[in-house]
Amino acid sequence: MVSRFTMFLVLIFLPLGLFAQNNDQDPDEEFENLIEEAEKIDGFLTFYQTEDKLYLSVPEEKLDQDFLLNYKIARGIGAAGLYGGTMLNIFEAEIVALQKRENKIMLVNKPHRYRAEPGTPQERAVQLTYGESVLETASIEATNSDGVMLVNVYNWFVGDLSNISQRVQRAVASSWGQQGRASFDQSRSYLELVQSFPKNANIQAMLTFRNQEQSAPRTVPDHRFVPVSIFYSLAELPEEPMTPRIADDRVGYFMTVHKDFTEHEDEFFVRYINRWRLECDGPAGADGLCDPKEPIVYYLEETIPERFRQPMKEGVEAWSVAFEAAGFRNAVQAEMLPEGAEAGDMRYPTLRWNVSDQPGYGAIGPSVVDPRTGEILDSDQLYEANMFLGQRSTFRNMVEPHRAIDEIYMVDEEELELMKQGIKTESFYNEIGTQFNLTRAALLAAGIIQPGEPTPDEFVDQATRWVTMHEVGHTLGLRHNFRSSTDTPLDRLHDPEWTAEHGVFSSVMDYPTPNISSDADGQGYFYNISVGSYDRWAISFGYTPDDEKASEIARQAAKPGHAYGTDEDARGAGAVDPSINVYSLGEDPIDWGRDRADLIRGMFPSLPEIALDDNTPYYEVTDLFQSLFFQYARALAPTVKYLGGQYQYRDRVGDPDGRMPFAPVPREQQEEALRTIIDYALVDGALEIPAEVYQMFGANRWSHWGHSNTWQGRIDYPLHQTMLGVQTSLISQLFHPVRLDRIRDTEAKFGKANTITIPELMESVTEAVWSELWTSPGSNVPGNRRDLQRFHLDSVIGMVTDPPSSLPADARAVARMTLEDLHERLERRLTPPVYEFDAYTRAHLIESRDRISGALEAGFSLQN
Repeated sequence: MVSRFTMFLVLIFLPLGLFAQNNDQDPDEEFENLIEEAEKIDGFLTFYQTEDKLYLSVPEEKLDQDFLLNYKIARGIGAAGLYGGTMLNIFEAEIVALQKRENKIMLVNKPHRYRAEPGTPQERAVQLTYGESVLETASIEATNSDGVMLVNVYNWFVGDLSNISQRVQRAVASSWGQQGRASFDQSRSYLELVQSFPKNANIQAMLTFRNQEQSAPRTVPDHRFVPVSIFYSLAELPEEPMTPRIADDRVGYFMTVHKDFTEHEDEFFVRYINRWRLECDGPAGADGLCDPKEPIVYYLEETIPERFRQPMKEGVEAWSVAFEAAGFRNAVQAEMLPEGAEAGDMRYPTLRWNVSDQPGYGAIGPSVVDPRTGEILDSDQLYEANMFLGQRSTFRNMVEPHRAIDEIYMVDEEELELMKQGIKTESFYNEIGTQFNLTRAALLAAGIIQPGEPTPDEFVDQATRWVTMHEVGHTLGLRHNFRSSTDTPLDRLHDPEWTAEHGVFSSVMDYPTPNISSDADGQGYFYNISVGSYDRWAISFGYTPDDEKASEIARQAAKPGHAYGTDEDARGAGAVDPSINVYSLGEDPIDWGRDRADLIRGMFPSLPEIALDDNTPYYEVTDLFQSLFFQYARALAPTVKYLGGQYQYRDRVGDPDGRMPFAPVPREQQEEALRTIIDYALVDGALEIPAEVYQMFGANRWSHWGHSNTWQGRIDYPLHQTMLGVQTSLISQLFHPVRLDRIRDTEAKFGKANTITIPELMESVTEAVWSELWTSPGSNVPGNRRDLQRFHLDSVIGMVTDPPSSLPADARAVARMTLEDLHERLERRLTPPVYEFDAYTRAHLIESRDRISGALEAGFSLQN
């Protein structure tokens, strides 16, 4: 008989036994149950996708295996820095790995910038010092009998793994540069695409951010919900790392940089250039060239309009000439993307077309690079459709002319950093538009085309080829070269035979301006038709298989045709070398600038004839002037650097024909530069538009979204304010504290007799601006001249009464002396017998005199 206690135990443990029996499920069965309804996506990584889950299959051999993680905006909002196709981690992909901890799979980001030689004590110190970041984690939901683990990674990618939220917050901010309020909304987000190829896997997710601000860029359909699609690429690292090439600062390459704590003779930093793996497939032939094992092939996507495919293909394959200098035959090739292939497959580096409402770039050529060696593994170039509107038969109002100067000397750090990475920013897009307008106007003025006719194919094709060569150059590893234009003598610019060999500019990595001849019968190439002499030298350094030969090649920096200067050399108030410029041509930027300014100024009286045809709106004249005056200011911009300027070189001790690190700008060049600024911008009559031409400046009265129909808020064109903007930008840069301080340093370095001093600079500018006072009995001052004089007075008074902390004391003292001299001249002109000034002039002179008196008194009090 069974006791009650025994029965009680049976009742207690029977369910537990049943539970244990039910839990003893076949692991393969459990694994299969989870993926039963899922679509399998097999490749570099294996995924199983259901309606609301994304399972990642993790074999044990994948654990702790390093691979690359890259982020890209697949579809943005076409504005505010959120542009489809742009990479979020340009050049430097993250090295990540899957790790198993506490029945979870973790995605960890590994530090790769810091290292030491394997097996050394320093390597152990590095491992102890620099930890890994855990990016994401997911519980293991099943493990089959082969040890393959299954984790749901849906939330990894339908989330903020890329940290795109920060960019979204900036995009919705009420003020530029601020952070707005926007948060990720998973309920409105979802997976769009999951792919896996032999070398990489891609996942695309549409993410929605709930905007707490009152507005968003107009391209967002509903400002409350900002959509951004993120494209994640997970790619294998080469099993055998490429042998890296040590970088050399005499040749401009993007770099992969490590801090190596192993003992070295010089410094901790180890710098590798970014380049493709290119190896000979057998010995060189009789011509000294070998065929590459795997050529660098770029694929043109079907999104590119047929009109541009041929010049873009030619732009790609032009680089094969440069690789011959490195010993390779047919190293760079172009093909259409094969049917069935996808741009997301990293086996296919692509050229793609992009359309934006508010373009933030002209073109970009980002690459995916192995952070261990600098090996370029993939690249997807983007070309902004709006930049290729040069074949239009109308003109466009692009940008305020004074920005042509401000963008050079007042560039913000964010834009400069983007340029260092090879990204064509909004300013580049604006520049190309005004360049196309200038070229079209010159062709119309010369009678080569007639109003209403499109810009000739010859120009459009050359521009397209150059832009393509430039972007491909970035994806080959090359940085910008803004000095290359000085390799071309002015009298060779329109020599087709010479420029076909050497280039209109010696590097397609320059930012050029169209090579327009003032003599229409002598027109040469508008842009480079192939790579230049610098490009061949740079590629030979980066891609020759012989490291020792590469070292010797780098020592040829002083050789003609190898001029090099890059982003940080060309822009900002600290830019010192007047030969390193964007958008100039020829070995003498001053002479070239005057020629370009004369060409443009000569077109001003005939603007209506150039721009207008039957049934053409009058605002075409206004838009054309706006573009031409922008280019006029561009032509003058390089001259500022001559004041207090120095030529800088990267040569090293013992290099053939090596130069000192800095060389003086000859005084006569400084004088010529200052005279050019004065003659073309500051003297009376330098900037004039005939009244009958100004009267034909029409107003654009289209009124709808995406279109501005005023200039500086006015329906009628503010000619005086526009011209004053250019003049004041030039004076601001001439009187910039950094420039004035550098003038004193160049006096000490090269001698006072070889430098235009601060007193000489201020006196020359003051005399030009106030010329109406310089000779007795004086003369009436026109309205635009009065505005210029007021700005000059504001600038000089500011040096006395509220000087910036960086302003040299000598400059403040000279500014005070300048005010005293001006005051004396004003007193003489206003003391009887007085020239019969008009009311405007007399009021202006009296006010100026009294302001100076107050400033001198205040300035004296502050200094004592």
